[in-house]
Amino acid sequence: MRILDSNYPLEVTRMSNFEHQAIYPSAELFLIKQFMQTEGVQAQQWLLGTGLSINALKNSDTLVSLHQFDIIYRNVFRLVKLPDIGLRFGKALNLSRWGMLTLALTAAHSLGAALQTANQHRSLLRSRFNLEPQGHGDMVRICVTQRSAMPFPVNEVFAFEMLITSLTRQINDLLVKPFSFSKIQLHYSPPKHFRHYIKHCGCPIEFNTPISALWLPEATLANLLPLANQMTERQALDSCNLEMQRVDSIQKGDIRWMVSAELAKGHKLPLNLDMLASHLSMNARTLRRRLQSAGTSYRELYQQHQLQLALEALTNTHEELEDIAKTCGFKDSASFRHAFIRWTNITPSKYRAQF
Repeated sequence: MRILDSNYPLEVTRMSNFEHQAIYPSAELFLIKQFMQTEGVQAQQWLLGTGLSINALKNSDTLVSLHQFDIIYRNVFRLVKLPDIGLRFGKALNLSRWGMLTLALTAAHSLGAALQTANQHRSLLRSRFNLEPQGHGDMVRICVTQRSAMPFPVNEVFAFEMLITSLTRQINDLLVKPFSFSKIQLHYSPPKHFRHYIKHCGCPIEFNTPISALWLPEATLANLLPLANQMTERQALDSCNLEMQRVDSIQKGDIRWMVSAELAKGHKLPLNLDMLASHLSMNARTLRRRLQSAGTSYRELYQQHQLQLALEALTNTHEELEDIAKTCGFKDSASFRHAFIRWTNITPSKYRAQF
């Protein structure tokens, strides 16, 4: 079992294909906003360079890219001029940062089961680390190494500090009682603020060790969770599995899915290939070539999107055909009617009458 993380290798070339894609839920932004407010920093400052607006913080549908999170972390490091900022910031990132996955974890039977669930949904975690547990008598040593294809957004020390205190906080949230590791070993030399580690971590810290590792009693993993609920866990996992499929498809470079997902974000139609390519942070020639390699075209996926919009509007609304046509990117109802017949062999009016 791996602990709240994974050995999920991604090649560097694959990283470059999805790191700019807005695919991750934005739950963590709320926690960052709260933390930065306590430090006297306004949202405009820590969002600088991300392309995200303040209104995006209020929208539960907002999706954030790995690149945008990296910019935010760099802004936090730059704006909060405290030596222990990594330790302080990690403690602020409680279990709710994982959105729907949080519900699945808190409803699990035991701490070990919750951590295994996190491992099974590893593509949702965005971590820069592999965490590998090893049994040592009645203790478990969690070895921590960097994922080779994912460079740290700030530096190694900041990343390790965030990991240590955020993981401590999240296990504390699961158990609903104070938790600290039995011992923490770190391979790097003590930073100038090393005395802050014990204050934030609550356990002995060793530097310059051969490997980095987090230690805890094996019995801790058997601790029952106070909010365990089998039905709630199943419902949450159904949602998480769909979310994981979405993220995995993009990470694996599924260009058909990426285009369809971008169209589904509600861009005003018509939306040509050049515009869509810009939203995907690639040039039009690259997008056209990748779609051709996948055995499809932008025209085909765009028309599928138009059809889905049309079917939904005709089935669930009483909008005039002229309005539906504009929503679907047509210049008038006649063009819309002609396309709809070509797609379905039935007129929009006859289709609507069936419902």
